[in-house]
Amino acid sequence: MKGNAVSTPTTETPDLHTLDALLQEHYRWFHRHPEPSYEEFETTARIRGILEDHGIEILDSGLATGLVAIVRGASNDASAPVVAIRGDIDGLPIVENTGLDYASENPGLMHGCGHDFNLSVALGAAVLLKRRADAGDLAGDVKIIFQPAEEGRATAERPTGAVQVLNTGVLDDVRAFFGTHDGPGEVGSIRIREGGVSGAVDKFQVTIHGKGSHAAEPDGGVDPIVVLTNVVQALQSVVGRSLDPAHPRVLSVTHIEAGSSWNVIPQDAFFEGTVRVTEPEDRVIAKDRAVAIIENVAAAYGASADIEWFFGSPSVVNDPHWADFGRRVALDNGLDVAVDRPQLSGEDFSYYLDRAPGLFVHIGAGDTGAAHGPTFRPDPAGIIAGARFLDALAADALDALAATDQIA
Repeated sequence: MKGNAVSTPTTETPDLHTLDALLQEHYRWFHRHPEPSYEEFETTARIRGILEDHGIEILDSGLATGLVAIVRGASNDASAPVVAIRGDIDGLPIVENTGLDYASENPGLMHGCGHDFNLSVALGAAVLLKRRADAGDLAGDVKIIFQPAEEGRATAERPTGAVQVLNTGVLDDVRAFFGTHDGPGEVGSIRIREGGVSGAVDKFQVTIHGKGSHAAEPDGGVDPIVVLTNVVQALQSVVGRSLDPAHPRVLSVTHIEAGSSWNVIPQDAFFEGTVRVTEPEDRVIAKDRAVAIIENVAAAYGASADIEWFFGSPSVVNDPHWADFGRRVALDNGLDVAVDRPQLSGEDFSYYLDRAPGLFVHIGAGDTGAAHGPTFRPDPAGIIAGARFLDALAADALDALAATDQIA
């Protein structure tokens, strides 16, 4: 195959067996061609071609990479409800070591978190939704987000991909957001949980200011390394004693720097790390307790501390109504349903759920191996179940929202 040509162009919607094979073919192509955050140009062109081959409209969002498509229902009624589904599209800077015959062809890059899986699920749902719309069986509009830069390190100048998409305004009319991600578990199972399902991504950086001295004369200084080690130990009481033990949470110190010589006590010592929690109220408690511990332990040793705290993406919090709704949809469509478990890795789908309620689920993809690792390999046989779930969920959600609007 050359360039971004799609191997099986068609204007007809395939049956589920054919669609399954087609989605797995697309998946393998995306897996072979990972691109980093903010640079998903070839990926975007490929997605655009597939959507156009199925007659699916692409909105003018102004995004540099990624895109938002729409399947219009209800005879293009402007008052009809709108929901959105999302798949992310970026890869990771990892050297792949899976042994797959469709392994990455882009050196140093890999789909090591399964965004090739996720976007294939969204593509499949788009095709199925277009079939519903063409049959007059869609009570509103569904916007399909192919989001760039979920893995990107967000800055003020270049925010995470979800924020970029939201900032375009193209999703301002969306009343519910639905998203999926691959995960370990029975292939094709739909794993659902209400409440927090991912970790808020918060970062801290601390500089301990002591007083330098000769290593043989510690009484002439204030050793910031001693202070730092005691602070690091004391910080574990934040997650061990200050937060609800039933809530998933972790505090990790991941980087320490101090000193430059074997016989000199330095003046300063630095450390940084992260706090991850699933419950929004725990973010504030964790920060307040950590800051108090750092400042007071430092003061007890005659040192001081400069603390910088960065609130990153919030946790994904599933709406209880849509979680229950999603379970019923999955069961009604003969899909296997399991209880999801909360994870403390970050997920910027949380920004969509800050705008409107919704549901984020994991699709079982077998024994995937560790995400963000060189041997990560989800089973693409689970893609069709995810596509069927998103199709049914979006369609049934539009029916429910339209019925509510009529009552109101």
